[in-house]
Amino acid sequence: MNDIARPNVGSGQAYPVGSIIVREKLKQQNDVVPELLAVMIKRPAGFSKATNDWEYVTVNGKLNKIRQRQTTGQCHDCHLAQKETDFVFPIAR
Repeated sequence: MNDIARPNVGSGQAYPVGSIIVREKLKQQNDVVPELLAVMIKRPAGFSKATNDWEYVTVNGKLNKIRQRQTTGQCHDCHLAQKETDFVFPIAR
């Protein structure tokens, strides 16, 4: 995550605009290059009421192609379970 998002981890508060959280998806545990990166980007107020202004982006493992951008769909359907924590799953510091 970036420095903007870091202070909010575990706070229960909404993340500020500009927060970025990235998760690597590896095919195998010992892979050096991820299969893809899942990214959450907190956009300005009004960007997406349904997601509290989060945009979900998936990027290929080489970081040279955006696969998908969405505010609804599979990513948000999963994150709905975390609505009380601004749609962010628990993160270890």
